[in-house]
Amino acid sequence: MSRFWTRTRRCSPLGRILAAVILLCSTLIAQGPPGTGPRPWRLGVLSWHDSPNDQRALEGIRNGLKARARQHRLFLRDAEEDPARVPEILAEFRREGVELIFTLGTQATLLASRHETVIPIVFTAVTHPVRSDIVPSWDGSGRNICGNSNWIAPETLVDVFGRAVPDLRKLGVVRSQDAKAVSGLEVQGMRRFLGTDEAPELRLIEEVVGETEELLAAVRRLVEQEVDALWVPIDLPVYSNLEPIVEVAREAGVPIVASSVKAVERSAVVGAVVDYEMLGERAVVLAISVLEDDVEPGVLPIGTMRGYQVVVNLRAAEQLGVQLPLPLLATADRILGREDSDAR
Repeated sequence: MSRFWTRTRRCSPLGRILAAVILLCSTLIAQGPPGTGPRPWRLGVLSWHDSPNDQRALEGIRNGLKARARQHRLFLRDAEEDPARVPEILAEFRREGVELIFTLGTQATLLASRHETVIPIVFTAVTHPVRSDIVPSWDGSGRNICGNSNWIAPETLVDVFGRAVPDLRKLGVVRSQDAKAVSGLEVQGMRRFLGTDEAPELRLIEEVVGETEELLAAVRRLVEQEVDALWVPIDLPVYSNLEPIVEVAREAGVPIVASSVKAVERSAVVGAVVDYEMLGERAVVLAISVLEDDVEPGVLPIGTMRGYQVVVNLRAAEQLGVQLPLPLLATADRILGREDSDAR
């Protein structure tokens, strides 16, 4: 007879009554008052900075939770690009009894994964979770984290950019020095693809800037090398400061192409982009698997968008003096500025 079983048999009647009362109280606390249904979820949301992509993903999370019709409370916290704030925010989440944490973007996810090993984490809008060392494999993390990625294969970008610029032979790209885990990985992936036998004859010329004030000079250097197009990647400091890029591109008559939603909505003639709201909604699906179905986050494969959107901006094309090919317009998923063109 085990020691545990011996202790249990020797428990007094009063002790058994107290144990039953404690169990009953714990159940009532978990379920809430009669008639109220399941208690609300307490969910943390961690962002690294005020990114338009992250805000759209957050809107998708809100929509997904609303569609689920499950009461919940969101604890929204922004690290404001300060790594020291992340452990403080995670500690606050623990004190608040948060059951699951949504992380928005690569940097927030990377830091959260280092500092939180117990509470389930569901990330969204992470550019490349494997190469940024968030997870070891697309097949799953093997620990308390799962999520989805906004990664678009470089061959897809080349195809879309080539549809907009049929004679594309030199592609210039400018990115910020601090975005190594985002635009840096985009550029790295592009270089790997261009080094394969399947890639077209295309040369990638890169400029890296430390400060946004360096953008103008960097873009001028690219244009001096006679690039056929300027690529704006997923890089917040770059796509938030497009004026120098547009200025130089207009002077040289060089089209701007993008993998950034914000860039194509503002100044790029074409973009191959993902739907960030949908990424947020899919993050909720993963969260429900963890919270309701008791699925371990580590066994869930990392989600990717099977499709992408080709977005054309006619207004930007007119501003840059670029004539877009009709086949591109015929196959675009979204055409911006069409109303302005029709009015003329």
